[in-house]
Amino acid sequence: MKKTIGMMICAAFLFAACNEANAEKKSAPVESAKPAAAQPAAQQTVPAPEAPKAQITNVDWAKALEMQKAGAVLIDVRTPGEVAEGTAPGSINIPLQEAEQRLAEFPKDKDLLIFCRSGKRSMAVSNFLIQNGYERVFNVVGGFMAFPKN
Repeated sequence: MKKTIGMMICAAFLFAACNEANAEKKSAPVESAKPAAAQPAAQQTVPAPEAPKAQITNVDWAKALEMQKAGAVLIDVRTPGEVAEGTAPGSINIPLQEAEQRLAEFPKDKDLLIFCRSGKRSMAVSNFLIQNGYERVFNVVGGFMAFPKN
C-alpha cells in the first residue's frame, strides 16, 4: 500500500514537471522567418542599457563628521521631538514624514549624510533620494544612538 501511494506521488510530480516543460515551450516566442534586415526598424532596435543607479554608501560617525567638515550636509530625519533631545551639531532636520514634500531642500550638488535614531528611517530616506535621482547619498550607520558623545 505504501509503495502504491509513493508511486502515485512520484507519478504526479513527473506529470506536473512534464506539463511545465510543455507550457514553457508553448509560451516561448516564435522566431519570425523574415531575415532581420527585412523587419521594420522598430523591431530591430535594442533597448539601451539602463544607467546604473547610484548606491547608498554606509559610513560611520567618524567618516561622517570628517565629510561634514569638507562640505557634506548632515540631515537628521527624526521627528522634531527627538531632535529637541539632542542632535549632531550643524545638522538639518527634515523628518522622514516630510521628506517627500521637502525634497527640494536636499541639495543635489553635495554629499548627503542621512541619519535617524538607529538607522531604519535614514535608510528609507536614502532609498527615496536615490529613487529621485540623487547620487551622493550616505547612510550614517547606527544613527544618533552611535553618535560620539565626547
